[in-house]
Formats: sequence, C-alpha cells, structure tokens
Amino acid sequence: MGQVGAIFSLESSRLARSNKDWHRLLELCAVTKTLVFDGDGCYNPSDFNDSLVLGMKGTFAQAEPHIIRARLHGAKLNKAQKGELRFPLPVGLVFDGDKIVLDPDREVQGAVRAVFTLFEQENSAYAVVQRFHQIGLLFPRRSYGGVWEASSYGVG
Repeated sequence: MGQVGAIFSLESSRLARSNKDWHRLLELCAVTKTLVFDGDGCYNPSDFNDSLVLGMKGTFAQAEPHIIRARLHGAKLNKAQKGELRFPLPVGLVFDGDKIVLDPDREVQGAVRAVFTLFEQENSAYAVVQRFHQIGLLFPRRSYGGVWEASSYGVG
C-alpha cells in the first residue's frame, strides 16, 4: 500500500509464527518495497540476495526449537546413562542420596497406604476420593519451590 517504509525488529525471523507466514510477509515487503531491519542489518526483500538471507533466517528460526528439544533430550539420556538423572517421584517416595525410599513422614505413609487399602475395598478411585472426604482425610501432594522448598510437601 506504500504506507510503510520499513519494519524494525530485534530478530526479524520472530516477526511470524511459521515459515509460511514469514515468507508471505517477505513477499508482501518485496512487493511494497518495504525494508526489514534487525540486529544484523538492513534487508531489501525485493533484492534476491537479501531475500535469500531472510528466507534462511526464517528456516533456521523454525528449526531452532527442534534442535533445542533434541539437545535437551540428549542431555537427559546422557545423565541417565551415568545414573545421575533425577525426576519428580510420586508422593510417598523420596530420594535418599542415590536411592529411592519411602517417605519418612509417617502421615504421608499413612495416607498413601490408606489410598491402596481403600481401593482394594472399593475397587474404584472415585469411591476412594469419596471415602477420604467422608473420613476427613487429605491426600498428600508434592509441592515445588517457595515456602514448600524445605519440606517438599503440601497437604490438600
């Protein structure tokens, strides 16, 4: 429409959510003679070389989340192979050094045992929840961070 002369951004490839949208934006900029500025320089999408560079930036930006995800997964596998992978344990279990043991908190142990005992009697998770409510028992739950950092448990 000839009303915009330039688009400024910190990372030009972040102007669109997908590669398809990115190339549509570049095509529109080329037709309207709109320049694209980012931290690396000034690009004229109607120029073949600048258009090629911007297209590659979009392709790399689209590949980046997949590359990061693959690196994170590789790091997890590496830790697992060394026996150093830690993960959130279910309520009732805690890490004791390198071993997984029952939670030393007797109240947590009792609540977990009650869940299994009631499930054997009722044969229904919904019935267990109802019985806990009738009796006035609370299900233990693991909390992370904040005031729960030291104890690692909240009740509710």
